[in-house]
Amino acid sequence: MKKFMLRVVPIVFVALMLVVGPIFAKTPAEIANMANGDGITNVTGAASSVWSTVLTILQICAVAAIVFAGVKYMFSSADGKAEIKNGMIGLVIGAILVFAASTVVQFIINASTDVINVQS
Repeated sequence: MKKFMLRVVPIVFVALMLVVGPIFAKTPAEIANMANGDGITNVTGAASSVWSTVLTILQICAVAAIVFAGVKYMFSSADGKAEIKNGMIGLVIGAILVFAASTVVQFIINASTDVINVQS
């Protein structure tokens, strides 16, 4: 349990700093300008900002998991290698989904922006 806590707690703190840091980095004038905007741009900008932060964290986690599994694979026995190979299938599929998610979200944002511009 102690090893688990020593590994997980620093990762949670770094992730929390990456998510919360950009929120509190705005000056009061920037916050007032955001509140006086038209709403559509601010929502899109806020969603884009939050999504890019979450996506960056997920991509870092995916790469770290692949590296960790690779190191674990190098130092395991023959039976352990078979188990790691089975786990790598899900890991690779998850990594592909994480890296493809940016394209899907960007497509949705562009499509919704186009719909809003056509309606205006």
